[in-house]
Amino acid sequence: MIIRKLRLLPAALNKTDFEKILAESAVVAKQNMQKFAPQSKAAHKIKDGGKTYKRVQPGNLKKSIQIFKAAKNSRTILVGPIVAKDSKVFKAEGVKKVTRRHRAFYYRFVNYGTVYQSATRFIEKAREASRSGVKMKLKAGAKKYLSKEIAKLF
Repeated sequence: MIIRKLRLLPAALNKTDFEKILAESAVVAKQNMQKFAPQSKAAHKIKDGGKTYKRVQPGNLKKSIQIFKAAKNSRTILVGPIVAKDSKVFKAEGVKKVTRRHRAFYYRFVNYGTVYQSATRFIEKAREASRSGVKMKLKAGAKKYLSKEIAKLF
């Protein structure tokens, strides 16, 4: 229901205000995803392109979770781990700059599991935990920015 109503917003708002609304509500999802992401107790190594290895400290998966856009002109805001050095992700209006410093391509092994490790499903847990908070932030943001647009009209 709220998604159908949100589809009407781009016509009423300019692009930056619409992105700010989505980015402000995505903060709740990012915080929950970082809360549910597991953290190892010891440092480990990951392959860093070619034959080199990079030492990764515990908490790298949590640090890799960011708010970003998948395409430059997209009106879709995503929350999730940055997976590669050359990921095509772009900064969303109203959030911190996207950094590729902390990359966690292995999030899928942690989330879905492997032959040797059981699945944690931290992304699904975070989605369920943040659903109501995101809706509240979307409603509050829409009211805030739409009242500004209405004030401009009259």
